Amino acid sequence: MAEMWEKKHKVVESGGWGRNLKSFIKFRSMAMVSKQELIEYLNKDSAKPKMRAKALKELAKRGVRLVWK
Repeated sequence: MAEMWEKKHKVVESGGWGRNLKSFIKFRSMAMVSKQELIEYLNKDSAKPKMRAKALKELAKRGVRLVWK
C-alpha cells in the first residue's frame, strides 16, 4: 500500500432528511500531494520529523533536487 500523507478519516454525507446516509473513507497518499506542498512543508518550522522524512523521500523519488541554504 502507498504511503499516506494524511490519516484516513470517514466522511458521512446526509442525503436529505437523515435517512440516505452515504459514508466513504477519505485519504491522501503521497502521490496525491503536489511538489509545491511538499516543499512548503519542509520549510515549516513545526514540521514533524517523520513527515519531513516522507516528504524528502517522495521528492527524491520524483527526481527533485533540493538546494539547502
